[in-house]
Parts: sequence; structure tokens; C-alpha cells
Amino acid sequence: MAMDISTDQKPDLGLNVPESYKEEKAKNNSCTCNGSKGAKAFIALLVVIILVLVAGYCVDRYTNIDLFGQNRSSAVATNVTYSADNYYAVFLSNGQVYFGKITASGDKYTTIEDIYYIQVSQPLQQVTPPGTEPQQQLSLVKLGQEIHGPKDFMQVNNEHIIFTEELKADGKVVEAITAYKAGNQQ
Repeated sequence: MAMDISTDQKPDLGLNVPESYKEEKAKNNSCTCNGSKGAKAFIALLVVIILVLVAGYCVDRYTNIDLFGQNRSSAVATNVTYSADNYYAVFLSNGQVYFGKITASGDKYTTIEDIYYIQVSQPLQQVTPPGTEPQQQLSLVKLGQEIHGPKDFMQVNNEHIIFTEELKADGKVVEAITAYKAGNQQ
């Protein structure tokens, strides 16, 4: 059998409780939380500190601003030595690839000289049989032949270098560079 207990009505046990006792009990049961103002301030301060640390981490991680003094390694390792006699392919983050001799590599910049790049072109009004794609022509272009006439060296920000590759002397690119140089010495 379940009892119906209502908090509004209390059973009369024949005891009379003085009003002053009821008022004191009501006063003690009400939560004014005066003692927890310090705890609320501490929690608020803790939340602000955590937010500042998270924001600082994001700025440090996703920008070039170094807030925490960590020495980040650049995209190209600075302890790599390059032979001044060999050609290298330098792959950049914008999709461009340059071929040349790496003459210097520092913490922030890598210097490339004797630079070439590949230019892709399609012949105008090329008639191709149905079902086949038009043939693209690849040509090796020497830096400096452009309309704005740049000098034959380039300093590349290391953060934009994805990777470098040393080219073999008997590779097609180095053979094309050698043939270009032989043709222009005459």
C-alpha cells in the first residue's frame, strides 16, 4: 500500500513549534551562497586562462607568429647540403617546379641559380582524330626569357618549398639543360 506524502501538509503530531524556530529554520535552509563568490570568481578566472591559452596555441600553430618560443623547423631542413655542381628540382606549394642549382640554403630562404622551368603549350588549331586528346607540348624555359626580364637567380621562402630532388645527370631535364647551354654557346 503506497502512502501519499505531500510536502505541503505535515501531520499534526500535537507538538507546537515556536514561530521563532520556524523563522530560524527557514533562514538557515535558504541558500544565499555568500561563501561561494570566491569560488565563482576562481572558476571564471580559470575559464579565461584556458581560453587565452587555447587562443595562443591556435595563433602559434596556424600562423607564423611564434608565441611560445619553440624553434620550428622550416620546410627544408637546414642541415641538408647541396652540391653546387648538381641540378635540383624544387617543388613549391603553388604547384610550380623549378630546376636549377641550389647555391645557398638558410633558415628562411633557399637560393636557386641557373633556373629552368617547364612550360606546357598546345598547338593552335590542331586537328585531332575523334576520341583522342590534343597533344600537349612541353618545353624547358630558361628563367630570364620572360617579358619582365628577371635575373637568373631566385630566393624562395623555405615555408613554400614542399620538397627538393637531386636530378641525375642522364635524366631528361638535365640533358635538355645541357643541350640548351650547348646551343646558346655558339
